Amino acid sequence: MKALYTLVFIACLIATSLFAQDKSVNNRIEISQEEWNDIVDYVNAEVTRFSMVKYKNGGTPIKSEEQIDLDKFNKTLESNSKEEPTPFIEVKNNVELNWNKTFKNISTPIETFKRLCPKIFDSLFFKIEHLESFESLKLNESSEYDDLKNEFLPTQQPEKIERNVDRQESEQAVVVRESNIHRGKKRTLFNYWMIPILLFLVSTIILFIKWKKESKKHNDLKILKDKGCAKRDNSVNTLNNNIIHLNNEITRLNYELEQAKKVKSPNQLNEGKRIFEAEKKSPAIKVVPEPVVKLPRVFYSGKPTAAGKFSPISSSPISGETIYKLYEHEDGLTADFEIALVDQFITREVTNSPDEYLYRVCSQENSNKDFSREIITTKKGLAVLIDGNWVVKEANKATIKFQ
Repeated sequence: MKALYTLVFIACLIATSLFAQDKSVNNRIEISQEEWNDIVDYVNAEVTRFSMVKYKNGGTPIKSEEQIDLDKFNKTLESNSKEEPTPFIEVKNNVELNWNKTFKNISTPIETFKRLCPKIFDSLFFKIEHLESFESLKLNESSEYDDLKNEFLPTQQPEKIERNVDRQESEQAVVVRESNIHRGKKRTLFNYWMIPILLFLVSTIILFIKWKKESKKHNDLKILKDKGCAKRDNSVNTLNNNIIHLNNEITRLNYELEQAKKVKSPNQLNEGKRIFEAEKKSPAIKVVPEPVVKLPRVFYSGKPTAAGKFSPISSSPISGETIYKLYEHEDGLTADFEIALVDQFITREVTNSPDEYLYRVCSQENSNKDFSREIITTKKGLAVLIDGNWVVKEANKATIKFQ
């Protein structure tokens, strides 16, 4: 528990350091996707117009329909602004038909920059300037493009922003955008620590609750162990007392047997034998031989069929199969049966699926909701031999109990 707690604490410290370092390097708020889409639409419309004008002024004659589309597009862009940019669909409607190459090589690639990540103006203009058509038209020499670029990347920082010139020269150049800085918020040490502190507190509470549960569980197990030991000791003492009592009883019976042997003389034995022979010869007494008791035939069976039939039958229990023990009556047509589980494997199968193994020939006194492993027969059932098969009817089912 201590090691886990220490690990969580170290993880919180590392997360705090990384969070603070990331915020110290990038101290501005990420531009939202909606705002970024508006910026890309605005830049896309302007750069497309610059390309069309540059192509026209390059000395290449253009067709009348191209001139008409250019004039129409310029009129459309009179309301183009960062706050209300001209959407890409309008650029497509004005340019795609007669200025298809410009639309394909300039407008369409810039539209894909909406998926740019991270959303940084440097990267946006860098990718625009490396378009093949942009370089061939030499749009970077256009003063209008420079003005557009300076709207987002000012060449000189505002006076209210203090910069460390020496550090800027030695490290990689980082352009601080006035629009982004205005949207930024000051970060304090408390802001950096907020999330790790909350994480640490939540982890502490969770670990404390887990420790309390484990402690309670440990105490309960200890109490159960103590009770079990006490109960076992009482049982052992009871068994020892019973053994002592039985030994005393055996000693007493042995003593009485020895005394009886000593009292009975040989003459008494001969006299008893003579009386028995005389009574045997007397016509009034008829010696009847003891009847021979026929022991019932015992056989075993496994899972009964859906019709309540025991099949197959075996003369001895089979591990993993035997469930029932049958006692054949003298008539040879009926037999009592009871539960006789011979191993743990078949016991587990029977208790997991009582509908298939038990309830076809047995009725239960209670349910097996706790999946008890011990099953006893409270009332034997009756099987009848029909066409060579032992069959159990509904009225002759055995009664069982789970405990």
